[in-house]
Amino acid sequence: MHNRVAGLGLGDIRGDYAVINPAIGTTAQVLRGFMLLGWIVLLVTTVVNPSAVNNNAAVATAVVAAVYTLKFGWRRLTARLGVNRCCLCADGVAVTGRSGRIRDFVAWSEVTGVQQMTMVGYVVACHRIEILRNRSATPLWFVAPGAKSALVQALLDEGRRSGALQ
Repeated sequence: MHNRVAGLGLGDIRGDYAVINPAIGTTAQVLRGFMLLGWIVLLVTTVVNPSAVNNNAAVATAVVAAVYTLKFGWRRLTARLGVNRCCLCADGVAVTGRSGRIRDFVAWSEVTGVQQMTMVGYVVACHRIEILRNRSATPLWFVAPGAKSALVQALLDEGRRSGALQ
């Protein structure tokens, strides 16, 4: 992936961050959140009335542990393969898709602004970021996972450093 980004002429890569597919990533985040809430309810029920659960708490705990282990394993694999990543470069930004190929990129010299929308709830948190271009081209957009995504601050810092943003 780094070779593909380097071939775009955007300079040195200063940061590599995960982005999510809006439909699949958000749905997975919501399902994991509901599963975690259900697990907490099951544990509270186990403490309040142990005979009502019939040892289901151990099975549920194993399922929750397996799902979160798969989540972190998937994160590591996608980072290694360059799938769904945002690369902040010295002279621009590049975003890869599900296949690991460059989905879109923009040079800092073409950027006119950045719009950010944050969504935070009990079971999901993400940032939708649109990088506006000075031509009539469609904005470069992506979704960063998490309530406190490091990508958002790094993107704004890199844009200010390059002079594209105030």
